[in-house]
Amino acid sequence: MNKRWFFIVLLFAIVMVNPPVVYWVNDWCRDNPILFGWPSMFLWLEFWFAVMIADFVLAALYLPEWDCRQDDSPIEQVGHDI
Repeated sequence: MNKRWFFIVLLFAIVMVNPPVVYWVNDWCRDNPILFGWPSMFLWLEFWFAVMIADFVLAALYLPEWDCRQDDSPIEQVGHDI
């Protein structure tokens, strides 16, 4: 996974939960209000929010820019002692 794919997936998922896409899905949801026993719009939104969360988790695990082990310097206190 590289940074470009992280942003592509994230932006695509953001677009899928915002107008005008939600308006188009809402038209379908009016005709099919329940899907698998759950409200259709709820499932649509939760799916794309889960995609965003998975995107962040995969980025945290695999992007070298997000690797906290790259900084091995000791933590130093900043500021004044009280």
